Amino acid sequence: MSLRSLAELPGPRALPLVGNALEIRPDTLHEVIERWSHQYGALCRVHLGPRNGILVADPELINAILRDRPERFRRLTALEGIARELGINGLFSAEGAAWSRQRRAWMKALNAHQVRPFFATLTDTTRRLHCRWEQAARRGAPIDVQDDLMRYTVDVTTRFAFGVESNTLEAEGDRIQQYLAQIFQAINDRLAAPVPYWRYLKLPKDRALDRAMAVVKDYVNSIIAEARQRLAADPAREAAPQNLLEALIVARDDDGSAFTDEEILGNTLTALLAGEDTTANTLAWMIHLLCRNPMAQRQLQVRVDAALGNERLWSELQDGDALGCVDAVMIETLRLKPVAPLLFLCACEDVQIGNVAVPAGTDVLCSLRAPTRHEDRYPDAARFLPDRWLGQQKKFATQAPMPFGGGPRMCPGKNLATMEVRSVASMLARNFTVEETGDSRTTERMAFTLVPDGLRVRLIPR
Repeated sequence: MSLRSLAELPGPRALPLVGNALEIRPDTLHEVIERWSHQYGALCRVHLGPRNGILVADPELINAILRDRPERFRRLTALEGIARELGINGLFSAEGAAWSRQRRAWMKALNAHQVRPFFATLTDTTRRLHCRWEQAARRGAPIDVQDDLMRYTVDVTTRFAFGVESNTLEAEGDRIQQYLAQIFQAINDRLAAPVPYWRYLKLPKDRALDRAMAVVKDYVNSIIAEARQRLAADPAREAAPQNLLEALIVARDDDGSAFTDEEILGNTLTALLAGEDTTANTLAWMIHLLCRNPMAQRQLQVRVDAALGNERLWSELQDGDALGCVDAVMIETLRLKPVAPLLFLCACEDVQIGNVAVPAGTDVLCSLRAPTRHEDRYPDAARFLPDRWLGQQKKFATQAPMPFGGGPRMCPGKNLATMEVRSVASMLARNFTVEETGDSRTTERMAFTLVPDGLRVRLIPR
């Protein structure tokens, strides 16, 4: 089969200089990309500005691309620049040697052996969320479930990754989450901007971002200072760091050099942002889909009741396999509402994607959700059917969505995130029936991750 060039691919008509950028709004970018993939095929030509780009919506090709990172593909250069400007250039946005050295510290702190001892603390945080929801249920009050879940995930992240008790679930008033949301939205807007205008002119939203970054950096710097004090007071912790932050502080390269203060700050901010937003939105989308599918919610309740018995919370880590029903709901949620529906990369060298020759420097846009809507892969693809994943290990291995990425740059927080989803989803199913309120108008919005806007629910005690 002869190779095609980018120019031979079908795709939306591009204008000089701006390409297809005028067709895109940052908050609906994923929908535009998915529409193009359905209209022009799994490989098509796009221009998000003056640069050449290729849109890939074939899961096998996307998996091959992910396996070839970081040598042949990297994140868009713009992301690393934006992250560096904001002071959050950690593992997620770093490339090359910087990524490799940071990855070693992250994997050491976030492997399964480190996550397992944290289970009791995770259960304690889930118990606080249960108490909060129980009080709301008794009042019959509608709740902003996404806000509650972001409180939960921040509490889990700060306890696991930093060794700090934030307990926003039991606090009121200003919270760090509101500033984190501003940062995510700003990153998304700046990535979609045709030109980096903020480097020359600050709009009101850019000044608001500066204020949010100042608050978050003050918060994170105080956490780093506390960690350094703990290490100084207990030198034994240097040989056996107790969390990700301590691991970053004590990490040394082969030549004895340590992470810079900028790298420690960037990775601490990365952990806080990534740990809060992705898991909270996954759980929020799961609740939305369960509300819209009462039969699936009832099936989950029956199965969780059987798995937990008289317990109200998942409290025995070794019984995690019994919560396969929760895993099935999670996977189906991530198929229909993935928090990362798009992946933006760049070819580091001349490469071949399918039967297309792709020159070095070409933008590579991977649509992770578009393939999961195809009927030939998923019968009744538009329906929420968690049972399609039960007892289907072969299907899972070949057709499951890719919420944690793949290849060498797979998300190192996968184990913790899965435990959080199992803990909250089983607690919800065991104790409550959840329904959306009459004024709930849930819509999708891209704010770097896929956010459920307008989701409000009512909890009914079981």
